[in-house]
Amino acid sequence: MSYQHFGITGIERVKFAVEKFDDARRFAADWGLHAADITDGAAIFRSADGSEIEIVAADPSRADRWPVGAPSGICEIMWGVGEAANLQALAAELGRDRKAEIGADGVLRSVDDLGIGLAFRVKQRQAVAYDVSRYNAPGYPARIDQRAARYECARPHEISHIAIAVNDAGKSSKFYTERLGFKVSDRYAERGVFMRCREKGNHHDIFLMNGRDPGIRFNHLAFKVRDIHEVIAGGQYLDAKGWTTFAGPGRHIISSANFWYFVSPFGGSWEYAADEDMVTEAWQPQDFAAISHIFSEWTFGLEKSDGTLRGPISLSAARP
Repeated sequence: MSYQHFGITGIERVKFAVEKFDDARRFAADWGLHAADITDGAAIFRSADGSEIEIVAADPSRADRWPVGAPSGICEIMWGVGEAANLQALAAELGRDRKAEIGADGVLRSVDDLGIGLAFRVKQRQAVAYDVSRYNAPGYPARIDQRAARYECARPHEISHIAIAVNDAGKSSKFYTERLGFKVSDRYAERGVFMRCREKGNHHDIFLMNGRDPGIRFNHLAFKVRDIHEVIAGGQYLDAKGWTTFAGPGRHIISSANFWYFVSPFGGSWEYAADEDMVTEAWQPQDFAAISHIFSEWTFGLEKSDGTLRGPISLSAARP
């Protein structure tokens, strides 16, 4: 069944189970997310468009509060769909070989082939109007008699994508492409697969990458901000708060996004991202050679060796 039948719109919520619950709450607040609901051992934070992070204290006695592959990490990824009929279609498709039930809350829950909780709900994310950044290029002025925007910190607009370390990205990606109709946008040669949940939209909504160590683990979660200036402001604010840079600021070659990654209490890193490629059915996927410098066009904060940059891809399971 193809993606048109399912109407998947993007990530609605990512649920994390963490060892250090208070640290995770503080990180999410410093990141610029809005605390929508906080109780003992559970919290929900939202970005501007309504995409959400759910945080629970890790509890090995509860399957719904125990992460996949690490003491802190993801329990469930919830995707949006266009209408209730899409939930029924997904339930029928997934129910062919696994449990897939729609609960009283209207959420369809199942599991993917990696063992990660898989959920779907009718889309709640809503577009939010804001002033688009304007730039003055030589001969093409777009900002006249107006100073550029300034940011004290970042206020993430939406969740962009999630990245998961796996044992075999090519094999693992087949569930998403063959069962859910995701489209491959680009690949690292036998190292990772970038996929989007619909024909037109983000360059990728999920990235499966061969991990350095065996097993399934959360790698990173990316949030879109308005421009590179908000990436920088957010990163400076996080740095001042005492959080540790993983990589950045920089700019990816694949997806073109400006980025700044920070080590988080969620078992992987979080990323500010801006100016990501937006694609349509006309987009032509490429298979990039998986060598270290492909990670970024330019960056700060990564170890340098022999004149090349060392990014996460250089630590993957298959080395050249």
